[in-house]
Amino acid sequence: MAEPKKRILVVDDSRDLQDAFRLVLSEAAYEVIPALSGAEGLQKTRTLRPDLILLDLIMPGMDGLEFLTRLRDEIAPPIPPTILCSGFELTEEEALRRGALMFVRKPVSRDDLLEFVALGLHGERVSPETAARERANSAATRLYARKTAANLVSTFQRNIEERAAGHMAWLAAYFGVETALASLMDDGRLSVLAAAGNPSFTVGLSLVEKLSPCYEILESGSSLVLADASKHACFSAGPYRLEGVRFFAGVPLLAPEGIPIGVICLIDPRARATSAEDLMILEQVGRQGSQLLKLLALGRPDAELPGRLGPGLMLRPSLDLLVDAELRLLRRNGGSMELAVVEMDDPQELREAVMRARNRERLGAGELGPTRVAVYKRDRAHGAADEIVDLLSELETRVPLNGVGAAGIAGSHLPARLAELELEEGLLSGQRQRLVLQHEVMRSSQHA
Repeated sequence: MAEPKKRILVVDDSRDLQDAFRLVLSEAAYEVIPALSGAEGLQKTRTLRPDLILLDLIMPGMDGLEFLTRLRDEIAPPIPPTILCSGFELTEEEALRRGALMFVRKPVSRDDLLEFVALGLHGERVSPETAARERANSAATRLYARKTAANLVSTFQRNIEERAAGHMAWLAAYFGVETALASLMDDGRLSVLAAAGNPSFTVGLSLVEKLSPCYEILESGSSLVLADASKHACFSAGPYRLEGVRFFAGVPLLAPEGIPIGVICLIDPRARATSAEDLMILEQVGRQGSQLLKLLALGRPDAELPGRLGPGLMLRPSLDLLVDAELRLLRRNGGSMELAVVEMDDPQELREAVMRARNRERLGAGELGPTRVAVYKRDRAHGAADEIVDLLSELETRVPLNGVGAAGIAGSHLPARLAELELEEGLLSGQRQRLVLQHEVMRSSQHA
């Protein structure tokens, strides 16, 4: 009889890193159990009894150090060996004191990860020689990232600061935070490329002291969310202390080789609850930014660049992902959502209408075709439909709209295709169409 696979629990709030670990560990014949938060990790430890835990340090809610403490307080022995992964070396001693078997610096190579996991499953620590080699590998990866960034930035033949500034303005408004900024490695340091909001984040400003979490993202290649930085020992005191920042969320920008060379982040002086859906939206923005950098490095024309119509107007894949994420938040938190599909000669006009809108929080748009665009709004109350109507009415004073189909809902699935069907009917009849789905949902619930 074949020996059962060893179970590895990966506790990390970054889906990108989860995917990377799953790929490496699955190929090595391990069973991988994902957990996107410390609370979920404890629950799965209790019920599934993994053979080993790979643990992130910085996560919203419960960080890795608190997880280690609660693991020993709340889980019946035997306690699975735990490997803490972080880019902040100052936490190594504290992690080991709280019971971690090993401390691994991000980014970790495939071979190092597999070696540490194999040792951890036997309850063994790495030798001093192996630890030194792992540190050297991590440092070499960071150095390569900096050189790659310098070479990439030197290939840009156009002014990307203006393009990035527009996207940051949209991003800050979309999430309702004080500041959004994009940064790139330049001359060995992480510097602001573009920012919207706090005027102290000027172009070229070094973030080494101002926003130290950006370096955790850069060096680990994974996303990071601090719902309240004052509750994390790393950022409330000492060399990584954050001045005037409580909420922080960031995702990496990747070079063509997949090496992290920059960061997109949101910051706010107030603590803010955040969700997996919010992180998913931000990670999608990071992916599009990474794709833009790759195409710029290749010298591609503007017509081939993602988001070529400018900030506030996405390509179809991003639109679908953001709408799906907002629908999940709608179902969980209540409120309203409206999505309109518009047939018009110049979609650029809709992008500009989005950027002019009075309330841009949770307001986005995307192209469905050369002359067809969608715009959506999620509202915590029931004002989504009115805000879309106001936006389209203002737009119609500037340019003719050939047709509009809209769908409104207060808590269930809202694919763009339904609004498109209403548009098609409107184009045939010459009338504007709107479909209200909440009554359909209520009837479906009564039959269930």
